[in-house]
Amino acid sequence: MEHAGRSRAKDPELYASAFLCAFAAAASVGAYRLGLGSVHNPGPGFMPFAAATLLALMALGQLVRVAMAPDEGSGGATAFATSRWGVVTIVLGTLFGAGFMLERAGFSIATFLMLVVLFGVVARKRWWVTLLWAALVVAAARLLSRALGMPLPEGPLGI
Repeated sequence: MEHAGRSRAKDPELYASAFLCAFAAAASVGAYRLGLGSVHNPGPGFMPFAAATLLALMALGQLVRVAMAPDEGSGGATAFATSRWGVVTIVLGTLFGAGFMLERAGFSIATFLMLVVLFGVVARKRWWVTLLWAALVVAAARLLSRALGMPLPEGPLGI
């Protein structure tokens, strides 16, 4: 059964895009409350605000694209409808966990563990590839942050 003017196959994509728009808006508000600072002296909310704003723009673009797309009937499955919900859950849980651990364990440990889960569990890379790339990404981020003079949270181990 179809709604007036659109296929029910579009529903999951529309719901997901609308949810991401709302989530990004809430994240933007939270990041703004942390303080944006300026381009030359960014505050703690600067990067989260930029990331949330980018997510909002992409989700809004997807929402408009799906809403305006011609109906293809119920035979065509959308990308979101065919995604693996377990992977989506793992990725979201990993991102929330890394955010929770950031101040407690420090940037290096939180990011390393997040990347190990994403590379090892989600991308299913070999263990040595997972560990190597996670360490390289953390080291590159540390070097870049020092070169730009932007301190990253250090955990109890000082890393």
